[in-house]
Amino acid sequence: MTTKTIVLFDMDGTLTPARKPADPSMGKILFKLSQHAKIGIVTGSGFDYLMQQCDCAELGVPVDKAFLLPCNGTKFYAWKEREWELQHSVDMREKLGNKHFDLLMKILIGAQFTHISTEPDHPLTGHFISYRDSMINWCPVGRNANSEQRNSFIEYDQRTEMRFRLMTGVQAMVDKIMGEGTVQFALGGNTSIDIYPTGWDKTYALKHFPGHECWFVGDRCGPTGNDRQIYELLAKENRGFKTTGPENTIEITSQIIKKLQPQ
Repeated sequence: MTTKTIVLFDMDGTLTPARKPADPSMGKILFKLSQHAKIGIVTGSGFDYLMQQCDCAELGVPVDKAFLLPCNGTKFYAWKEREWELQHSVDMREKLGNKHFDLLMKILIGAQFTHISTEPDHPLTGHFISYRDSMINWCPVGRNANSEQRNSFIEYDQRTEMRFRLMTGVQAMVDKIMGEGTVQFALGGNTSIDIYPTGWDKTYALKHFPGHECWFVGDRCGPTGNDRQIYELLAKENRGFKTTGPENTIEITSQIIKKLQPQ
């Protein structure tokens, strides 16, 4: 075993069901893993959502061996003196500049209005666009949706590929106006689209662990998913894993533990 090993996990669809708390069984396997490696949770969600769904202390995961990496790891929290302390943060507005950032927001607001006007066959709630300092989360159904509304939207999206169409259309518009490669779009979870400066995908999280052997487990590893870049990078070294959900994550984590145990 090396103390410089860290296993990074996505949250929604990996450690937890979408927008729901982690099961105690996940806490048990993460506790076992913590005997062999450090643990990091890297998610597109913000800190508050992360704590609601995957509070390491409540799960029984040793907090001195865990790190929280919301917003794709562009924010980095470590346990210091009985609380999670922000160690690193970057600002999307500062990165893009006020002119480009405001233009991007106008484009997204316009796209949401057009979507509401032309796609009436799914529920609409509220809180459609969420600025998280280092990224923007765009949720066409609204983050205020309850479970029934979310499920209805997910069924509609799977049937029509509506989010993919929205994402590619707005990405093309942004590339044309702001310059290709300025901003990245990726499907986040089951209902959202994540938007951030190019390079601020989940590979950003690796910057916090120089000299570590990094592993990753996530569910959105396909061409449009927000786990793709970090998964593909670490899969080259057989340290990237695609999961189908929390139960499969427990199985994968058990396999990782076996690989990390002294021979």
